[in-house]
Amino acid sequence: MEFTAPPAAISPAALLLVSSARRNLRQVLNHPAFTPERRQQAELLLTASTNASQLLRWKLLALKECEAWEDAELAREARELGPAAHPDYAY
Repeated sequence: MEFTAPPAAISPAALLLVSSARRNLRQVLNHPAFTPERRQQAELLLTASTNASQLLRWKLLALKECEAWEDAELAREARELGPAAHPDYAY
């Protein structure tokens, strides 16, 4: 997470938005749905981007991917549970 100096044309307010969007996207990318390799690739892209709206679109896509991963994990776990230990205990 090295600091990359922004181009001179970015205003301080825009720089704050971009910095915040990058931080938010990095937090989402820490989800186990993303491999270390994908995080490294994403880091290269998000470090190079100076468009806050693009970074937020990527964050939305990453959140959707996290949701799909979690749904798949829950479905897998439900298949592995087997029958309940007691009929009144439906886990």
